[in-house]
Amino acid sequence: MAFDISSLIGGSIGDAFSKIMSVFKVDPTKAMESQAEITKIQLELQGKLQDAISNEISESAKVITAEAQSQSWLPRNVRPLLLLCWGLCITFNQLVPIFARYWIHDLQPMPLDPWVYKLTAIGYTGYVTARTWEKVKDADN
Repeated sequence: MAFDISSLIGGSIGDAFSKIMSVFKVDPTKAMESQAEITKIQLELQGKLQDAISNEISESAKVITAEAQSQSWLPRNVRPLLLLCWGLCITFNQLVPIFARYWIHDLQPMPLDPWVYKLTAIGYTGYVTARTWEKVKDADN
């Protein structure tokens, strides 16, 4: 005699499953209320996230302003100097193998990820934009 699971459950598996699921059915009004609460919490979290981002931006703007208004030359010029060094490293990575190929034939530039070039472009664009904005503001005074 073969083992029959339906005799063990007392009917078909589908009937047993539907009986079990009917116990866990949620009232539609309660489901709507819980969905509304979830939406409300998500909106609150998004608002808090936007507040945190705006606070972070304003704090970093204060730091940059304090560095720019410093009496010492180093804090005022550290960002442009780092950007210059970064750009020179990328430029030399490409130019040195071109000129050195007469002496070292197998010298190739180091392969750099595309994000390096994007980061450099963003940095230079931001710096040029900030300097242009400063000059425009000073011209109006």
